Amino acid sequence: MSGATAAPACDLSVVVVTHNGSELALRTLRSALAAADGLRSQLIVVDSGSSDGTPEAIEREFPEVELLRVPNRGFAAANNAGIAIAGGRYVLLLNPDVEILQGGFAELVEALDARPEVGIASVVQRGGDGELQFSMRRFPSPLRDLGESLFAARWPALGGGEVEMRAERYARECSPDWVVGAFMCARAEAIEAIGPMDERFFLYSEEVDWCMRARRAGWDIRHLPSMTVTHHAGRRDRGDLMGQLAHSRALFAAKHNGPVRAWGICAALALGHLLRIALRAPLAPFDPEARRRLGCEAQALAVLLGIAQPPLRAG
Repeated sequence: MSGATAAPACDLSVVVVTHNGSELALRTLRSALAAADGLRSQLIVVDSGSSDGTPEAIEREFPEVELLRVPNRGFAAANNAGIAIAGGRYVLLLNPDVEILQGGFAELVEALDARPEVGIASVVQRGGDGELQFSMRRFPSPLRDLGESLFAARWPALGGGEVEMRAERYARECSPDWVVGAFMCARAEAIEAIGPMDERFFLYSEEVDWCMRARRAGWDIRHLPSMTVTHHAGRRDRGDLMGQLAHSRALFAAKHNGPVRAWGICAALALGHLLRIALRAPLAPFDPEARRRLGCEAQALAVLLGIAQPPLRAG
């Protein structure tokens, strides 16, 4: 953001990072413009090396959008390019596969104006099938990651992992440790205090790092259920990027923990991949999907053990 004494140019700057996938991106932009009705807003698109004509399609349909073309240096770097020219009192980082289902940006800004302690906020997220997406998380720890490795998702009432899986929690306002980055609205003063995203995270963990830094600087993280969005695709479920996720989680663990605790987190993650390899291996000779997932789990384990590189360039 610009200097702290500069007057904000608008209430909300919406930053959308694109990398191919023009049809979904166009739907996201149409939805964002409709949700911004009646609000002083700025719409910024940062195209990160698309090769399918996405930026050209955006320029044709939305000449009012501020469009930046940047090399593909990762999701955090692309968001930072948008943040650098954002002039709003709030900056919304919006995935290019998200549509507004209920509520508008004016309500979001009004809610944040009434909560000056909140540095970063998110809202209810649903999948394309209408199912609730569990977008609230707890910070990683050896015990929580061990819970995830031992299939804590199958017993949500125990609350043993990082993911908040109690659906009733999403119906009320609360302060999770961090929120999934498909929809993250940050106060300009908070960004000024904590700085932009860490560009060493090429993909994954950039949002948990940002939320961790915000909390350590004294800002609250808030889930606001008055607005609902549809998030058509969840990055965490991309099996072909499992190695990238493993790399980013290990990088986060090393950045924010001492060596013993960081080792404990990585060991818990490695155990999870080992268990899933053991479960899928008997099925692999007969099931192509099991073979594919087995390969993804093996790649992630190899990345954690330092014997393979993540699939995408990273810091």
